Amino acid sequence: MKEITYSKDQVIFRQGDYAQNMFDIISRKIGIYRDYGTEKEERIAELEAGEVFGEMGMIEYCPRSATAVVLSDSAVLQELAESDLNEYFKDKPEKLLQLMRLLSRRIRETTQKYVDVCRTVSEGRAAQKKLNDYASFFSTLWLK
Repeated sequence: MKEITYSKDQVIFRQGDYAQNMFDIISRKIGIYRDYGTEKEERIAELEAGEVFGEMGMIEYCPRSATAVVLSDSAVLQELAESDLNEYFKDKPEKLLQLMRLLSRRIRETTQKYVDVCRTVSEGRAAQKKLNDYASFFSTLWLK
């Protein structure tokens, strides 16, 4: 585990990078972005001291799903490698529960978005069927 100080607008990691660590914010704010630096850029989260980020990629060793950028001067982060986790959670057991809540919230939000998309698709199909039925009905009237 090591503490690192970052300057404002410094990129901590980029979307698509492979993860080898996660971060605990000691001070200041971090922005999490999709498509950072492009016309489609979207800030999806603003994190503050006491919050952790970067855990998903580290746990799964998958490419980062977003870019992390420092939003304020002199942000201090604790960088944690996978090998640091046992000691980190032993020293800060509350962080394990925080991480579990974070992952649970993300699963719940993803599930809700999936349900919403399924509902929208289903409603769209029902609306399309009604339009087709009306078109058929009116076409028989006009063709007579």
